[in-house]
Amino acid sequence: MSTLFSALQPVLLTRLLEETTWDAAMAGVVVAAPFLGIALSSLLFFMRPPRASLRKLALVFGGALVLLELLSAYLFEYRLLLLGFQFVAGFCVGALMAATSRLVAVSDDPDQSFGFIDMSAVILMSAMVVGAGAAVAAAGVMGGYGFAALVALLYASAIASYRESPSLMAHHDHQPEPLDVSVRSLAVIAMGILFVTSSGLGFAFMFSFAARLGLGYEQAGSKIGLLLLASALACQLGGWCSARFGPRFPLLGAFVACAVGWWIVVHAQSPAMFFVGLVPAVFSLQFNFPILLALSGSLDAHGRWAGIAAPLITSGFAWAAILSGQVVQYRGLEALAGVTAVGMLLCAALLWPATSSTQTPVSTAA
Repeated sequence: MSTLFSALQPVLLTRLLEETTWDAAMAGVVVAAPFLGIALSSLLFFMRPPRASLRKLALVFGGALVLLELLSAYLFEYRLLLLGFQFVAGFCVGALMAATSRLVAVSDDPDQSFGFIDMSAVILMSAMVVGAGAAVAAAGVMGGYGFAALVALLYASAIASYRESPSLMAHHDHQPEPLDVSVRSLAVIAMGILFVTSSGLGFAFMFSFAARLGLGYEQAGSKIGLLLLASALACQLGGWCSARFGPRFPLLGAFVACAVGWWIVVHAQSPAMFFVGLVPAVFSLQFNFPILLALSGSLDAHGRWAGIAAPLITSGFAWAAILSGQVVQYRGLEALAGVTAVGMLLCAALLWPATSSTQTPVSTAA
C-alpha cells in the first residue's frame, strides 16, 4: 500500500496535464496531496500512537481509502475536491504505514526484514505501474483512480487478515515516554525526506521523459514496470549491506549513483540511454529505503521513531512532485538533473550526524 501513490504519480501527473487545463505546478500539487496526508499521519505516532490492532486499523482506514479513490475517479475535474480526497487518502495510508513499520522495527533483525518487505512492495509496485499505465490508457484519469480503488481494496483486506502476536501487541500497551529529539534523530529524518524528495524529482516526470523520446504510456509503462521488478533485489541488498557494514557507506554510494543516474536520464537522446540511466536512479532508491527505515528504527526501543519516520520519509514524494512541477514550469525538464545532484550533496552532508553512533553493524547475519 505504501507504493500505491508512487506507482500512480508519474502516470497521473502526465495524464492530468492532457485531460485538464491545469499547468505543471497544479498537477504536481494534486499528485503530491496523498504524500502530504501521509506526512501528517506521522503526528499520530509522535503525540500518541494508536493502540488498536492492525485489523481494526485496516478496516477503518482501508475502507475509507477505497471510498476516497472511487470519489476521486468520478470527481477528479473538481480540483479542490480532488485535493481533499487525495490528502485524506494519504492520511489513511500513512496511518497503516506507521503501524506496520513500528512492528517491523521491534522485530528481530529489522534491517533485513525491512529489506525483504520493501522488496515485496517494489515487486507489487512494478505490477501497479503496468496496471496504472494500462488503466489510464484505456479510461484516462478516471481509470487511474478506479485502478487505485481496486488495489486499495485488495491491500486493505490483506492487512485486515493479519493477526499480531502477543509480544507485538505488548508494544501497543507501552506507556509512551517523551521521545529523545536529538541532532541525530532530526538528521536521520531530514536526510530520508531529502533523499526521497531529490531522487523523486525525475520520477515524477518519468513518463514525460519517455514521451519526449517517442515512447507511449503502455510501452514505457511495461518497460519501467520490468525495471522496477528487477530493482526489488536492491531492497534486500540494501538491508543486507546495512546489517553487514553499517548504514554510512552504503548510503553514500547510493547517493552518488542516484545523481549520476538521473543526469543520464534527463540528458538521454535515445530510449536505450533513458533506460540505462534509470537503472542506477531507480535501484539507488530501492537500495536506500530499507536502510533509512532501519536507521530510524534504531532511535528507540519501541519503534516509535520508525512509526514517525516511515510516513515522513515517504512524504518526500510529495515534495518531489511539488518541487519538480515548479522546476519544470520555470526552468524546464533539463534542470531536474542539477537539482537532484544538489539534493544528493545535502544528503551526504547529513550522513555523518545521522550515523554518528550506528556505524558499527547491528547484525552480522549473512
